[in-house]
Amino acid sequence: MQMYKNFVGKIKGGVGFILLLLLCLSSMSSCYKKEPTSLEVAVQFSNGELVKNAQVFLTVEPTTNTGQMAIIDDSSSTNSGGLAFFDLNKYYKSGQVGVFVLKVNAFYYGLSGSQVIQIEEEKRNRVLVTMQ
Repeated sequence: MQMYKNFVGKIKGGVGFILLLLLCLSSMSSCYKKEPTSLEVAVQFSNGELVKNAQVFLTVEPTTNTGQMAIIDDSSSTNSGGLAFFDLNKYYKSGQVGVFVLKVNAFYYGLSGSQVIQIEEEKRNRVLVTMQ
């Protein structure tokens, strides 16, 4: 009888430990914090000088000919350091693999430049546009 009580006591302790471990693991996975998905656009002249107050436009670069409307049509101006910032969290949903391919167009008093960039989720994406 004593041997039976020791065996049951060991099982109860082992099961309690396993339940505690599962509880900890499930609470840690539910605390996943989504990192921001953003785009930083640097605009420069062909001589390397950064351009302030350039207009920067984002449009989706289609990867197929489905005829669907673009979901992104955003614009901003560069700051005094020649940078424009875009928050892309509203276009990205957690668990989505690959976000989109964007065409970045920049304009400044008759000069223009463009780049295509593939956006990676939950990262600060960067692109450099040179004005011609």
